[in-house]
Amino acid sequence: MGGWGGVRLKDVTQNFTGPSSIVFRGERASNFEQIAIRESQLGFNAIRASFAPYCSVQYGLSNSSPPDFMGNYTQGELARALSIVEYFNMWIIVDYHGYAEFTNSTMINCWLSFWFGPNRASGPTGVVGAFKDEYSRIVWEPLNEPDSGSFPVNTTPWCIQNPVQCETNMTTYASEQYQSWLNKDRRMGDTHWVVAQNLCSYACDLDRTQAYLDYPKLNDTAQRVYESLHTYVYYPKMVEHVAYDANNNTKFDFGDTAIVGFIDDNTPLSSDSKLKFVNATTKVGETWSRGKAVIYDVNNDNIFDTGDIPVTGNVPPLGTMLKSDPLIRFVESDANGVWDGWNNSTGDTAARQDYLNMLNETSRLGWPVLNTEGGAFCGSMCPYVAPGAAGYSSVSLRYIQDILSYEDSNVPRIGQMLWAAASWTSTPNGGVYGALNPGQWGTIITSGTFTTIPITHDVAVTGFDVGDTTIRAGAKALVGVGVRNAGEIGEKDFNVTLSSNNTIIGQQTVPSLPIEAVLSLSFTWNTSQVRPGNYVLTVVAGPVKGQAISDNTRTIGVSVIDGRESLPSNGFAGLFLPSVSAAIIIAALVGGLTMVLRRKAA
Repeated sequence: MGGWGGVRLKDVTQNFTGPSSIVFRGERASNFEQIAIRESQLGFNAIRASFAPYCSVQYGLSNSSPPDFMGNYTQGELARALSIVEYFNMWIIVDYHGYAEFTNSTMINCWLSFWFGPNRASGPTGVVGAFKDEYSRIVWEPLNEPDSGSFPVNTTPWCIQNPVQCETNMTTYASEQYQSWLNKDRRMGDTHWVVAQNLCSYACDLDRTQAYLDYPKLNDTAQRVYESLHTYVYYPKMVEHVAYDANNNTKFDFGDTAIVGFIDDNTPLSSDSKLKFVNATTKVGETWSRGKAVIYDVNNDNIFDTGDIPVTGNVPPLGTMLKSDPLIRFVESDANGVWDGWNNSTGDTAARQDYLNMLNETSRLGWPVLNTEGGAFCGSMCPYVAPGAAGYSSVSLRYIQDILSYEDSNVPRIGQMLWAAASWTSTPNGGVYGALNPGQWGTIITSGTFTTIPITHDVAVTGFDVGDTTIRAGAKALVGVGVRNAGEIGEKDFNVTLSSNNTIIGQQTVPSLPIEAVLSLSFTWNTSQVRPGNYVLTVVAGPVKGQAISDNTRTIGVSVIDGRESLPSNGFAGLFLPSVSAAIIIAALVGGLTMVLRRKAA
């Protein structure tokens, strides 16, 4: 599956300035519906719907502003979201968009009760209990990005002194929490796919080439686990850091400004004359100050042109004048005397490393990969061509294009949810669609399309039994019918109809039949007004709207004889029953001995 995230569950409420809804007649289309339409038009088949982390909000650990920015969960909003994705035959990743839920036992218990109940926000059986039987194309995402820095194990003296080696302990701890979630989910009878997150998606102390070691190790009785790595290239980590040495003493100390990265006190600073800033005025003595973009002037011509490297700040138009300031210095990491920034090869290398991490996960743990976030966002200090959550830089765009090319062109193909298609982004001209708005990076990249398969609606008749195929006229014959929902969505308010030679005997309405549920119904055929003869009994379930599979009808041949006639004298009246369901027990008297015979369905 492939698609986009960023849209929130709360975005299912109608947008009164939007076009007419095609899902909810008489309403205006919500932002959620508009984004689903946009994705469908572009060849995607999945959408990631997020909501605020209930427990982090309750305990003051949410890092969003406001804490519930992503929207508080409601059952009604998820139901509306499912109606929208069902209409477009899409998958939905239901994203608990939090980070700190593994902080302690109080948070973990809150998190589990939210998902499985009882909980005041999600009901007596939680989110899963309310929707486990409603729609087959749900992927649960129990936690967006676990913050390993919040884990209790991270605060032990040994882990503080040995952060790299401690990663194993933190991954084990996260695996235990995910496993606890999975165990509760499967015991509840849920069989949906579940996605677990690599700890490096938030932050880790491993080298990028070792990130595969931070995937959770899980067991699943349903064999439906995806593992995810959020695929971004964050700018400060990929370059030598840059500072403004205000007191000109060639070390970073009080009063100096970290332009790029996080720099420790007393770190030595080096000079490179090609580090320049965008000349905002014509003043001769102009120097760099906060907010002015910095450029690496590769050809040293004091003009921003093709080949120059943006260091930080919004990328200026080609031809913009550049100016030197010798106090712009950098942190040397390889003793080559020049600032080592990022370029296309930086993006290429990072993408290759991340793709190999995905392959290593599947090789080691055996689970398929579905990356639930990835994109061209590259951190607050990144030199953006277009800023904001739906923005991009030239290198981060190159990186995500590489990732998509790897995922699309190799076997097995890897699913990816990109970020962010949303109305809340601060990216200029993002509109309702964010990165999918015309001209934004989501329309610049090349991506393969994903198959959209119509949702299966299938109410099947699985059993049809008559107590005896030879019936005395005037008798009441008991008829049993078994019905199963073999489709991908719970069905409501359909009829099950029994008829004889096209004459309706009886009809029952089924108010609700969840996915995989089996229902047994009983009909009584009163033959008091039926003439002797041969009849064909037919049962029909539904059909429900959208049903294309013809397994909803069964027939049985029966004979009605005159009430004065004797039943067949074989001693076993009704033995030869055309049963197609469970074993039928038949009792007969043979020489004074009562025998119980079982005849299995054919």
